[in-house]
Amino acid sequence: MKYLFFLLLPTSVFAQIVNLKEVAVRPGQALEIVKKMIAAIPENYDTGAVRMTAFYKENIRLADDTLNYNESELDIKGDQWKVTKSGRKKTFLSRDFQFYNWISHIMNAPGGALREDLIKYGNTKYSILNPGYFRYFNYYVDTLQGDQLVIAVTPRNNNRKALASVRLFIDTASLALVKFELVASPAGIRHVNRYGRGGITYTLMSAYMQASMKFEQIKVSTDYQQVGGKYYIHQVKRHWETVINSHKRGLKDVPWRADFELSVLSLQKDSTTGYQRDAIGALVRDKNISTGLQKTDSSYIPLSPTVSSQPQNFTNADTLRGMLSPLRSCYDVTFYHLDAAVNLDMHVVSGNNIIRYRVITPFNRMQIDLYANMHIQKILFRGQVLSYTREANAVFVQFPGIQPAGEIQEIQVYYEGIPQVPDKSISMNGGVLWDKDDLGNPWVQIVCQGSGASVWWPCKDHLSDEPDSMHIWITVPEGFTEVSNGRLQQQVPVAGHKTRFEWSVSYPINNYNVTFSIGKYTHYTDQGVDYYVMPYHLEQAKVYFREVPAMLACYEKHFGPYPFSRDGFRLVESLYPMEHQSGVCIGRIPADPHPEFAFIVWHEAAHEWWGNNISCKDIADMWIHEAFATYAESVYAGCRVGDEAMREFLYDQQSQVKNKRAVTGNYDVNDIFYDINDMYTKGSLMIFTLQNVINDDSLWWRLLLAIQQHFRYQTLSADELEQFICDFTGKDYHYFFNQYLHYTRIPRLEYVLSEKGRNLTIRYRWVADVPDFRMPVKIRGGGFIYPTPDWQTLTLYNRSAEDFDIDDENFYIEVEGVE
Repeated sequence: MKYLFFLLLPTSVFAQIVNLKEVAVRPGQALEIVKKMIAAIPENYDTGAVRMTAFYKENIRLADDTLNYNESELDIKGDQWKVTKSGRKKTFLSRDFQFYNWISHIMNAPGGALREDLIKYGNTKYSILNPGYFRYFNYYVDTLQGDQLVIAVTPRNNNRKALASVRLFIDTASLALVKFELVASPAGIRHVNRYGRGGITYTLMSAYMQASMKFEQIKVSTDYQQVGGKYYIHQVKRHWETVINSHKRGLKDVPWRADFELSVLSLQKDSTTGYQRDAIGALVRDKNISTGLQKTDSSYIPLSPTVSSQPQNFTNADTLRGMLSPLRSCYDVTFYHLDAAVNLDMHVVSGNNIIRYRVITPFNRMQIDLYANMHIQKILFRGQVLSYTREANAVFVQFPGIQPAGEIQEIQVYYEGIPQVPDKSISMNGGVLWDKDDLGNPWVQIVCQGSGASVWWPCKDHLSDEPDSMHIWITVPEGFTEVSNGRLQQQVPVAGHKTRFEWSVSYPINNYNVTFSIGKYTHYTDQGVDYYVMPYHLEQAKVYFREVPAMLACYEKHFGPYPFSRDGFRLVESLYPMEHQSGVCIGRIPADPHPEFAFIVWHEAAHEWWGNNISCKDIADMWIHEAFATYAESVYAGCRVGDEAMREFLYDQQSQVKNKRAVTGNYDVNDIFYDINDMYTKGSLMIFTLQNVINDDSLWWRLLLAIQQHFRYQTLSADELEQFICDFTGKDYHYFFNQYLHYTRIPRLEYVLSEKGRNLTIRYRWVADVPDFRMPVKIRGGGFIYPTPDWQTLTLYNRSAEDFDIDDENFYIEVEGVE
């Protein structure tokens, strides 16, 4: 469960006068004191990554049974922690293990307690210290207790964004918040029951378990201690009360109670040691590591340390790799025949590739690509050996004469070498993964999105040019199975106790999708889908893939027919998840598989439409692949559980966006080696926002079908896609894409409210990087407003400020009330 925004006890209000810093505090001035307390935070608190030792305890009970009790000592730095010593521990055991395990571990973790730091996270959404939410609360001077002034914060008119009642204990001398107590308001309980139980994972798991958990009360108490002139978080106590219902188990409104306590034992400011973040339930993405089932605020954990978000110092090698230069645009590849052998002992790849092409403009020199560490043995043209030169990973082939436009020609490149191994410190850095399965057998896979196919075979390595078809022949040691793309034509015994697997691809395919996975696989077919899995995971696979037919049916309904029917569809257990066309790799199958949470399968399979059927021309537009595939996950969540689950899935993504770098990369330089997280989640939220701007579900789904049909088996640019969307809908959305794709900030809607009698006057405007940003947005009640960068005024009759609300759940925007 996500941290619970800070909630607490209602309190009586005293209309009294007290002295605070020689100023008389009168009724009505409480909010001004809170503002001064906020302004004094930099002076009073150290919110840096301080190292702490802490004691942590949790006690979870169902009726009279203890489900989970444990004590531990933690080492903490910032919001990172690790257990250094375990104490008493008790876990409830039952034959219904999955159910009791679910309700005993759905929300517990020290990370949640750390997130109850109101000072550190006071400016987050819904916080009582966020100026944008002041209008939803009443602020009163409660009482004076010694040197502490107590201010009560209560919801105003039960507004749905006032999620808590709070008591703030403020030191009268320093204006430091030394303690706060919170309890969830009715609106807060409703919010938690909708969004706070684990998001889409809770919804899906609840359906799977045929059980539900409903919150009834939430309390939090946090205090701070002063050390060396600064205040630090000292103790957090949380108390949750819910009821469990499961008709299947005969449970009706059974009380579930949980108490969590974190107490800081010591502080240390000079440590630079970092620890694993609280990543319970991290979700796999193409380029990320899985650590479980549930999604949390840190659901997407990078595969490696983040590369700087600043523009790289690009070199000529980057230009040669990323630009469609005249030496590349002069020809169009129509067919590849790749014939390679993989030596599992020496890690060598060797073989040859026939490159058949159509001459577009006359030339006697062309560029192909093969990484410099891979040796070219010879290049043949009509039986003649051609000369060539190299620069970085580019190979310039010299022909004996001019090749006329319109001719179909081919060259054959013989090569060998040891391909690079992925550098996990660099995002999207690909290569060959050499590993072993659980039984100690070699297990090998190529992953090269980003680095490109030329990391292991010679080709025209530019995304704009896909062959119309391809043969892939891979030779491996006898006894191993090799899985590539397309249809398996035959397995041919080869001298030296080897086997050649001959695959045929009958559709266009982008280069990084060309793959091999080599291992001791077992193969089975179910409802027209082929599966290649490790034998020891066969039974788990049949459970894990149980929903694949339903998933494919959902995608076909919303995106059109499966694009590669002649080549079939297969899912491959692999070392790493990747969207390899018609041979989709899904990573390792979990030992405890849950098809309801096979998010990585949903994502990678969606790429068959978004990334494989239609593909970007330049990797700078890779969001066309990743944003739509991420959005597609929510589409299937909606197919499984309903439209509300789809919105819940997307709402969860908001906390995962970093906004550190624009979604679109630099063109013509293969710009992909940076933190790519926003390409997924921010891109997905952009798509969902556009869906809500269009505000016509029938038109929206027809649009997605039309995109798939119009650009079928083609490469396209973002500009082409944007123009098609504008033409299809009859609306100009260029300003929209420009803001979300080319700038880090999301648009901010500023507004000012003033009440006159029974009427409400609203002034509002967009603050955005795009000068003509003019996106319409919904307000409470279902209507739209049409802000521009200029202030506009709207009067709502018989409405109060508490009635006004901007839909920032279905529109990915910032909202700020200003004075």
